[in-house]
Amino acid sequence: MARYFFDVHETHTSIIDDEGVDCPEASDVSEEVLRALCEIAADNPARYLDQKLRIIVRDEDEAVVLTASLGLTVAWHSEGAATKAA
Repeated sequence: MARYFFDVHETHTSIIDDEGVDCPEASDVSEEVLRALCEIAADNPARYLDQKLRIIVRDEDEAVVLTASLGLTVAWHSEGAATKAA
């Protein structure tokens, strides 16, 4: 079983994963990184509007094996809709 490290990169902050996660298969790495992106963004979605939230995954040899990112945008398509929603 291989250990992977999930480093989180936001616009002004980076968090380097020193503990890692054991993942028996490559598909587990993909699932873990997608779950992590969604959980992080769910805590405060407005913080990530028009920003990139990125996770870079490293293996035990420090090689980058996967990069995943999430970007949230909101675009009103009529002036009246924005006023009514507020």
